[in-house]
Amino acid sequence: MQMKKAMAISMIAAAISASAVTPVFAQTAAAKQSVQINTSSFLVNANPVSIRTVVDGGVTLASVRDMINAIGATLHINSDRTVVVKFGDHTLKFKHASKSITVNGTATPISHPVKEVAYSTFIEPAAFIEALGGSYENNAISTVELLDGAEHAVWVNASQLIVSNSAGEGREDYLVNAATGKYELLLTSEGASELVLSPDGTSVAYSDANGAVFTIDLATKQSKQVSTDNSIKNELQWSNDGASLFFLQGDKSSVIAKVTLADGKVSKVLEDKVDYKANLEVSADGTQFAFYVFKQPKVTADSNQDVELDDVAIDATGTEPQIYFYNAKAADNKPAQLTKDTTDKVFLQLSADGSKVSYVSVSNDEASLGQLVTIDNTGKASTPAFADKDVYQLVQGGSKLYLLTADGSSTNAIYEIDSETGASKLVQTVSDSTSELIVSGSANFAALIDGQLAVWTNGNWKNITN
Repeated sequence: MQMKKAMAISMIAAAISASAVTPVFAQTAAAKQSVQINTSSFLVNANPVSIRTVVDGGVTLASVRDMINAIGATLHINSDRTVVVKFGDHTLKFKHASKSITVNGTATPISHPVKEVAYSTFIEPAAFIEALGGSYENNAISTVELLDGAEHAVWVNASQLIVSNSAGEGREDYLVNAATGKYELLLTSEGASELVLSPDGTSVAYSDANGAVFTIDLATKQSKQVSTDNSIKNELQWSNDGASLFFLQGDKSSVIAKVTLADGKVSKVLEDKVDYKANLEVSADGTQFAFYVFKQPKVTADSNQDVELDDVAIDATGTEPQIYFYNAKAADNKPAQLTKDTTDKVFLQLSADGSKVSYVSVSNDEASLGQLVTIDNTGKASTPAFADKDVYQLVQGGSKLYLLTADGSSTNAIYEIDSETGASKLVQTVSDSTSELIVSGSANFAALIDGQLAVWTNGNWKNITN
C-alpha cells in the first residue's frame, strides 16, 4: 500500500510540476509565433528568388539565411550565438535583438533590431545587403561589382550591351549584362576600329592598326581573322546578309569598298577621287550609300617667314560637311550631292530602302538650335522638323528614329519618329544630364546619364556602370 501511495504521490507531483511549467512554455512559443512568417519575391542580381520575411513594428525584415543563400555568402554561428556572415572582403557580426552590426570590426547602427522568429534570424534587408557591399532597392538586391566608366555603348540584344572605354594608349571592350551590370572583357586593343555588331547579333567585326579584319563570336569569345589586306579601313559597316563588310578605304577615306568574309577578298564599290568621306551609311540591299564629304581648309603662309613662327592664314570657307548619296545600280555611277548649305550636319541616318536621309542641322550661330532635317535621295524634298527644340542627338532603332532634345530648363526629352510617315511622339522626359541615347532594334533603351550607363527597365533608369 505504501508503495502504491508513494507512486501516486509522485505522479501527482509530476502532474503539478507539468501544470506549472507548461503554461510558461506555451506563452514563450506563442510569443515566438506571434509574428507571422511570409514568403516574398525578391530580385537577386536580376534573378527571381523567394525569401522569407516578417513584419515587426511595421518594418519588413528578411531571413538572413535565405539572403546569404541567394547571394552566395557564408554563415556561421559562434558558441555565444553571434551570427557571422562573410561575403567577399566583408565580414558582418551581430546578435539577436542587436541594434547594431559590426562590419569589418566597426560597429554600425541599424534602424531596427535583429529579430529571431521560429529559430530563424531576420534583419532589415537594406542595412544587411549594403553592409556586405551590395545595393538594395524595392526588393531588388545587387551584389555585382560594376564596370568603371562607359564612353561608348551599343546593344547586342535585349540582355547585353558592348561597352567601350579608353585604356592607356588603346581601348577595352566589355560585354555587360543589361539587368545586373555583370561584365566580362571582350577585347583589349590598340589602334583598332570600333566594334560593329553583325545583323544577327552573334558577332562583331573590327580592323586592327594594320588594316587586317577580324570577327569575334560573342558566344565563344573566339576571334577569327577574315582578311589580311593591309589597306586602311575606316567605319566598317555590315551588309544586311552578314556576308561582307563595307568600309571607307585609305588614309583619306577616298574609296567605298567591301571585304567578303568568306574569302577575305576586297573590292571597290566607289572610287570617285573625292577625299575625306565620313559617316558611311548603307541601305539594306547594300547598293545605296550616304556619306559626308569634308573639304580641307585653305592654308596659306608667307614664304619669307620662318615656318616656326606659325605665321599662317587658314580659310575655312566652304569646309562645312555636305551630304552625298550614291546608288551603285545607277547608270551614271556618280554620287549626287544632296546638300549645299553652310550648316554643320551630324548624326546622318540613311533609311533602310535608301529613299531618304535624316540628320541634325546645326548652325554656326551659338544661339541657334539643332534641327532635324529629312531629305530625299534626289536632294529636292527637304523637310525640317523640331524647329522649336534643340535637338542633341538622332539615333536609329529598328524602323524608328529617336531624338534626344532639350525640354525646358532642367530636363531633356526622348521622341520617337515613324520613318515612313514622319509622325512623332514623346517617349519620356529625362534628366538634362542625359548626354547620349542608345537604342536597340527592338526599342530597348539605354543612356549615358552623369557619365554612367543606365538602362530603362520596369519604368526606371538603372545604372549598370559606375
